[in-house]
Amino acid sequence: MKIVKIMLLAVLILGVQVENSQCRSHTMGKKQWQQYKPLKANEGRKPASLKSAKLSDVHLAKAVKYFDIKQYNIYGEYVAGWSFDMAAYNKLSSKDKKQIRSARAKKPKHSFWKYSFNDGAVAGFYNLHYIDSHSKVQTINSRKDLLSFLGTVDTPAELSMLLLGDVYGKIRYRKMGTIYNLRSNVLSFSDCDGCGEPACTLFVRQRIMNNRGAILLDRQVSEKSFKSEKKCRSFK
Repeated sequence: MKIVKIMLLAVLILGVQVENSQCRSHTMGKKQWQQYKPLKANEGRKPASLKSAKLSDVHLAKAVKYFDIKQYNIYGEYVAGWSFDMAAYNKLSSKDKKQIRSARAKKPKHSFWKYSFNDGAVAGFYNLHYIDSHSKVQTINSRKDLLSFLGTVDTPAELSMLLLGDVYGKIRYRKMGTIYNLRSNVLSFSDCDGCGEPACTLFVRQRIMNNRGAILLDRQVSEKSFKSEKKCRSFK
């Protein structure tokens, strides 16, 4: 079990390092991040749902006619999706509608926008497909390209897009000026039924992120094991 925990945390840390290597110069000093205390379990807000989001809920850095987010399995097969404003979709030409429907899946190169099973194995990924102002279909599958697409992360829907695919369980956040204080659950389930080990271990993770998507702080703030599977499911 300890080996599984160590591997899980190593993957999480590596993913952050790879995806945010361009943000290293923005890391905070100890005196700076001390003002951002870790959120408690029910503090802050839940990320906004993307199921009913509209184009008016985002302030994009690029002019687009329409975009959607699609979920694919590990084989690149469509699983589910989120449409950003069906009214905008209905205004598209027949050609544009055909293009957005036929957009091809592109697997992310790193950990961003991938989702996993309870055992940590990658289950699939997300893509954002959009029709630009020249009626061309573009696909986003990396954190860098999404941040370029969003510009400043200044609406609840934009934050939810950035956090989509987080495999860390429940997320809470508090916006403080241009800073987001994030709390997320990292659940590690036991792969040894009946051997006396806890059913799961909950790691609580704190991230401090600015409105340009730069991760200023990423740390584990607590660790606790539970024997009850019902209790474990409550953290998902």
